[in-house]
Amino acid sequence: MKVVITGCTGFIGREVLEQCLQNASITSVLALSRRELPSATQNPKLKVAIVDDFLSYSNKLLDDVKGAEAVIWCLGKACMPDSDMARKVSVDYKLAAVKAFDQANTAADNEKKLRFVYLSGAASERDPMKPLWFLQDYRRIRGQVENELIAHADEHPNDFETYIMRPGFVLAKDTNLRDMLKGLAPSVKVNVLASAMIKSALGGNEHQIVENSMIASMKV
Repeated sequence: MKVVITGCTGFIGREVLEQCLQNASITSVLALSRRELPSATQNPKLKVAIVDDFLSYSNKLLDDVKGAEAVIWCLGKACMPDSDMARKVSVDYKLAAVKAFDQANTAADNEKKLRFVYLSGAASERDPMKPLWFLQDYRRIRGQVENELIAHADEHPNDFETYIMRPGFVLAKDTNLRDMLKGLAPSVKVNVLASAMIKSALGGNEHQIVENSMIASMKV
């Protein structure tokens, strides 16, 4: 299977990339990145495509995407106080990507569904009218992304499916005091989260929205 990954320079994305490169079921990995990934470029399974603007996909980039059966989208941050930037990164980037990947799949005459695994968060809110007490704009923006992805999957049942991961606090593999305190709230270790995302990309999931407790139970 060929898998596309974004956000490979981040805490979670790096772990997803490492596990994908080690997974025998994944034969090819395309990392969409704003900069080179020198630590991983020696792996023959990996191709890095430099993307200057995640709103625009060149014909060359679409050719690179052709044949991909899954996307693991880790691009973004847990909290973005600038609502305009948050909307651009969280909503606009993903919708542009979904449109581009659909185009690439159509051009490649790929008969398999594209699985889009999106890294969201436990506090995301899909109901735009619900009163919220903290991070209202950002939580609603992330909820809007979830709504958009689910709507696209409903509209294209033969071509696209999505799985939305909603972890709580994401802890390092090696627990420290700060992580132990965070662990008192709903949390999951980064390697367990990455493994759950990859399992969903490879074989789907019985749940379209995968909450923190479900993620933790998917540990291999």
